[in-house]
Formats: sequence, C-alpha cells, structure tokens
Amino acid sequence: MIGLCTCNPFFMAHENQMIDALVTGKLIRDPSSKTGASGKPFVSFLLSVHVGDEDSVVVSGIAFNDAAERIGRLGKGDSLAVTGSLKPTNWQDKETGEERHGLNITVSACLSPYDVRKRRSQGEVPDDPRPRPQAAGRRDQVYAENDGFDDDLSF
Repeated sequence: MIGLCTCNPFFMAHENQMIDALVTGKLIRDPSSKTGASGKPFVSFLLSVHVGDEDSVVVSGIAFNDAAERIGRLGKGDSLAVTGSLKPTNWQDKETGEERHGLNITVSACLSPYDVRKRRSQGEVPDDPRPRPQAAGRRDQVYAENDGFDDDLSF
C-alpha cells in the first residue's frame, strides 16, 4: 500500500490529477452546510482517516445533492465512508509559513452506520450478510457438492 502521507513524492508529482477513492474515517467536527453562489446547497467536512497503527490523515471533503443532505445530518465523531474523486493539495500555513500537504475528496456517494440501520429496518439489507461458518464436516460436504471444481491439476 502506498502510504497516505501527502508528502510522498507520488502525491506531489500528481497534485493536479484526480484519484477515484473510497475513504472511511470519523468526522473531526460537525459538517458545515452552505449554499454556493449558484444557489446550490453543499456540505463540507473533515474526516480523520486512520492509516497504519497510530497515524491518521485529515481528508477534507465536499458533497452535493443527496450525499450532502445525508452527511449534513451527521455530527462530530460519526463514522463515514465516502467514494469520489480524491485530489492531493498543497498550501502554505498562514501561521508558520510552512508548506503543507493534504487530500480533498469530492463525494459521489456516502454511507454511514445510520444508513445501514435504516436499510435494515426497512428490510433492504439482511442483518448480517456475511456467510456463517459451518462445522468442518458439513462445510466439506457443501463444498464437495457445489463447487464444480473437480479438474485434475498437474503440478
């Protein structure tokens, strides 16, 4: 995995390119709902994204339409997963004058634990979609009956 350290030369060399991404994290503060000059509402937010054992990266985001409405209902500390166009950015810190690096995402879709609970309560998502482990003997029988992979392999 390429570390999400935005001082990485990869990010610095590709700062004008967009990267399709799935980003999960926790909101650092309440999302901020605003209206653009065109009258279109949007929401901006900051996510703390865990990378590695103790490191985290702050990703700033902006969302429009349905995603903006859903993210706008969340608050500080809520978990959030977003997909969209990720872009590395650079700026100069006003206090220290130091060059800083970051990541911005323009959201195309989002999912929070509240969305999952809502879908489960409406019967759209099973309570636990993961397959259940079975006893060893039964599992072997199920795989033998259903796998359809009985080709001889010559190693």
